[in-house]
Order: sequence, then C-alpha cells, then structure tokens
Amino acid sequence: MKRLLGLLAVSMLFLTACGNYKGTVIEKTDTSFILEVTSDNSETETPVHEEIHLIDPTKFRGSASSFEELKEGDRVTVVPAKL
Repeated sequence: MKRLLGLLAVSMLFLTACGNYKGTVIEKTDTSFILEVTSDNSETETPVHEEIHLIDPTKFRGSASSFEELKEGDRVTVVPAKL
C-alpha cells in the first residue's frame, strides 16, 4: 500500500511539472485509464501512452460526469491535481 501511494505521489508530481495532457482514452481499468497523447505534430511523431490514476480529488466535467461514464474513444484533457 505504501508503495502504491508513493508511486501515485510521484506520478502526480510528474504530471504537475508537465502540465495538462490532451488525448484519447484507449483503455480503462478499475482505478485508472490509458490516455493516448498526441502532439501538435502528430503526423511525424509516435503517440505516447500515459496511465492516469484516479485519486480522491479527481473531478470530471463535461459529457462524462464520473469515471463510470468515461468510455474508450473519449477525447479528454487531464489537468493535474494541486495536492
């Protein structure tokens, strides 16, 4: 459990340093989803896959108002939580 919390904390710090992610949900698990992130120059670059873990302050806005409503193929913007 400590290891998972540590990994989550490091992931959130990394996301905070990197800014927002925009992409398409390509896979969902019980507590996370995989986001295919594309750059502005997506024709020449390979898409990057980022696993986004849910934490207590996670909020959903827009057409998916909860994690259960989030579907594969949805276009999303992930904004890091301020812990």
